Amino acid sequence: MSQQTFLSSDTRFDLNVPAKSFPFAYELSLAPLLRFWQQMPTEARSVKGALAAVVHEALQHAPALREPITDMAVMAQHQELVDVLMTVAFPPALWEQTYAAALLPFHLQSFYATPSFQNLLVGENGVLRGRVNADEQTVYHVRILHAYAFILQQVYGIELGFEYPIILTVTDPETGLDRHFRLDFDGRFLEVKSVGEPPLLSEAAHRRLMANLADPQVLMELLPPERFTFCGFTVLNAVEVTDQEVLSLLKRDLIEKESMVSNTRFQGLQEKLRTLFRKPDLVFGLASIRDEHVFMLNSGSPIEYG
Repeated sequence: MSQQTFLSSDTRFDLNVPAKSFPFAYELSLAPLLRFWQQMPTEARSVKGALAAVVHEALQHAPALREPITDMAVMAQHQELVDVLMTVAFPPALWEQTYAAALLPFHLQSFYATPSFQNLLVGENGVLRGRVNADEQTVYHVRILHAYAFILQQVYGIELGFEYPIILTVTDPETGLDRHFRLDFDGRFLEVKSVGEPPLLSEAAHRRLMANLADPQVLMELLPPERFTFCGFTVLNAVEVTDQEVLSLLKRDLIEKESMVSNTRFQGLQEKLRTLFRKPDLVFGLASIRDEHVFMLNSGSPIEYG
């Protein structure tokens, strides 16, 4: 799939800014997760089977978890059972170390998260905080294209393999330095439901669709959003890539001469180096040496002359 309409990573969109409305209906549901557990054999001779039997029995007393969840109090009421159900997506051994969360379908809003993710990456009402490496229009397009990738795969059997690298940048409240995370989305517990019969694709429509896979407008014309609903939830794993991201940005900045002579750009270099070395008080200076003379070219702190 062509991605030429997307922007480079030097554009940052603040997730706190209201984004365009998602055109698809969606509902938070644990049904896909419950089906995973229900398909697990309940053989008492194995530890896994014994656990599955206990879960099956507990679900008999929690029918509300089988329905679309509109009130988070439902999950809070069955928190212990929900924690067990979620172990297939959130391994207990990694619970304290990983940055992971369960999100509403195609929304950067969490309803279940590891402590590290909750403390660093979640803002008000469960919405992710920080900035991503794209502008608002690109973020909107990526969501739409990801949605249609699911529709085409689950409803029409067309595999797209669409991916777009999203880097989330957040300020660490303890150090005041930026940290960068690659967002990996897992849609195993997300499914598409057609509203009525799914739209038929004629041969001509199919050709037009395949020729415009990166054009959300064409996709919405051929497969109207109101004909589909997303049910379930998305698992998000945030993998820290601070060193790689900062080194990439430093290489780009150092190519430009202005980074050395402009005080503003030089301060930007200093901030990146502080992030790279995890030293919020680091001061960066640049000097040239000729014979016995040292010429200060620029400095990240005011230079005092005696």
